[in-house]
Amino acid sequence: MSADDNGNTILDKLQQPDMLEEAYRKSPESFKAELSRAMEVNRDSETLKVWHARIHYNAPSSFTHTSFLFLLGVCLLATFLVKIPVFFQVEGDWYYPRFVPLIVLTSLIMYFLQSAPKANTIKLVAPSLVAYVVYLLVLPFDENSASIVMALLHFPLVCFSLLAFSFMSDDWKSAAARLKFIRYIGEVGIYTVLILLGGMVLTGITLGLFSVIDLDIMQWYSEYAIVMGLVSAPLVATYLFDTTLNRQTKFAPILANVFSPLFLITVMAYLFASFLQGNNPFTDRDFLINFNGLLILILALTVFSISGKKRSEDVQVADYINVLLVSATLVVNVIALSAIIFRWAEYGMTVNRIVVTGANLLIFLHLILLLKQYVACLRKNEGFTRLESTVASYLPVYTCWSLIVAVLLPLAFQFE
Repeated sequence: MSADDNGNTILDKLQQPDMLEEAYRKSPESFKAELSRAMEVNRDSETLKVWHARIHYNAPSSFTHTSFLFLLGVCLLATFLVKIPVFFQVEGDWYYPRFVPLIVLTSLIMYFLQSAPKANTIKLVAPSLVAYVVYLLVLPFDENSASIVMALLHFPLVCFSLLAFSFMSDDWKSAAARLKFIRYIGEVGIYTVLILLGGMVLTGITLGLFSVIDLDIMQWYSEYAIVMGLVSAPLVATYLFDTTLNRQTKFAPILANVFSPLFLITVMAYLFASFLQGNNPFTDRDFLINFNGLLILILALTVFSISGKKRSEDVQVADYINVLLVSATLVVNVIALSAIIFRWAEYGMTVNRIVVTGANLLIFLHLILLLKQYVACLRKNEGFTRLESTVASYLPVYTCWSLIVAVLLPLAFQFE
């Protein structure tokens, strides 16, 4: 850029917004200096005022001492609740599977209810959590009961729905709000992993330093510090996402687009290699379980990728990869469903088969709808609004299924 005002590059390109953006991205510091000189020459230019506001704007931080103290209090309370079997000699095998997921998710629910309190949201969420706790307290304890095990596996999904409602509040019917919640889950999942990795490094350093002075803190540290870190990591990640990033999605869609082609290759290679090796989901139960796990993982990856797209974006290579990935996942789903039906005919009805069949049918229908709408978007190049609606509108179906498995199925099978 020229240094003199008469040859100011910004003034020369004032009517060319694309060129101004290119100049800023090429050298932000030079652009700022040039902008200052340009404003001295043309103080009334709205374009220069907008650029000045953009460059020098500092977003107000939502960090407050009150919010931090609330965060700390919730973390300490969650840690105390997790340690109840130690403090009060409660049976750990009974307590932990029932209440640890509830404690972690409730801490997140409390955060959103505190940060943006809505009377209607509190009136729904609070009684639901109380009913949730009461049901878990009266639910029989039987490790050999398939219906109880399935209920305990699906209850966190029910609580997850309450978290979604707390996050979305009065906008819970909006597809855009549901997509924001999906993006929040992706982002917070990534930040939680990073926090836990950092915690592992901190743990190693801490134990190493104390061992140098012959002070053994291993037992105390593992029983309290590590437990608090594990329980608090999702809440701390949520707090950072909310206060530092202002709920702006950064990583989840990018990682989803990066890993989509890799997962496509992996799925195709896995299918090919598995059948070459003679693995058969019709008779091999572990292989069928892996199939279902792969199915859920790829569905989540596709949903994150779709939720991170901008409505104004044109069709990209990643979209064609997603279509191929959904198609490959449908093949996996059809094979899994066929294997489950075979096991029904061969071995009869069980609680586990009912749950797995229902989940596979729900996922199959969701994948069909996604594929149909995705292909329509690619053909007509009409934007991705309808595709987003397909993703968002199906989420309550999973909530209803989780409630059925968690509440009705144990009662129907008399807790057997």
